[in-house]
Amino acid sequence: MKKTTLFFLLIFIAQYTNAQCGSAYSQATYALSHTKKSLSSDNFDHQKYYADRALEALGKTKTLVEACGCSDAVPAILDGLDNLTQATDPADWEAGRFYSQHAYEHLQTLMSKLDICTSGGTTSSIDYSPELAITQEGNNTETINYLEQQKKLELEKQRLLEQQQELEEKIVKQRQLAEQARVNRQLELEQQIKLKHLVEQKLFDLEKDYKQLFKGFGCVNIQEVLNGGYSREDAVLNSENLTQTRNHYVQITIETQEKLLEVLKKCAQSNL
Repeated sequence: MKKTTLFFLLIFIAQYTNAQCGSAYSQATYALSHTKKSLSSDNFDHQKYYADRALEALGKTKTLVEACGCSDAVPAILDGLDNLTQATDPADWEAGRFYSQHAYEHLQTLMSKLDICTSGGTTSSIDYSPELAITQEGNNTETINYLEQQKKLELEKQRLLEQQQELEEKIVKQRQLAEQARVNRQLELEQQIKLKHLVEQKLFDLEKDYKQLFKGFGCVNIQEVLNGGYSREDAVLNSENLTQTRNHYVQITIETQEKLLEVLKKCAQSNL
């Protein structure tokens, strides 16, 4: 009876620790993926973002590894945490890449250690072999089947975590693109407003100068042609881009010049 109780207790402990190591493997994979993205990122902000995500995942890995008894994996985790902490707030892009590179190397070592632990290797700090030797072949088969099922569940959990990660990254990227588009549009609008005020003022100045010039020529019908109408509200620029605004004022300038030329021709004919 005592042996049976001990057997089931050991089976429970083995299943629990194996599940913890499986969860640790999933989190470590998550950390490795983010570290790789931090390492390959050309954008300084993205580099730090992925390093921070990797640091968070590796912190969870440490807790799970300590629970499952895979002591050989701990040094690689500590080294990885140290480098990722530096990578989240580096002096510049080169420094961030340096720390991410070292963290990536330590995480690769970590994955090798976890492979041994999750496959039933001897690196775990808990040794069950003497007690498990008393089990029957049928119980061993049942345990193996259970552990295989646990491994499948962990793989599925890992797949779902990766899908969630991809979705979160897409959301972050979309927000960044939207913010960049907003900033670009604001800069373009400022250029449009500046162009609008400049051209409208120049057209008014031109109108004033031509009125005086034509008055000297004795052209009395200049007022019919030059009657303003150049100014628009700034709000209309919201529905235009910079090219459209530029084209609008180019066209107005051309039309004004054509009208002036026509008036000048009529004035010259009337003076003959």
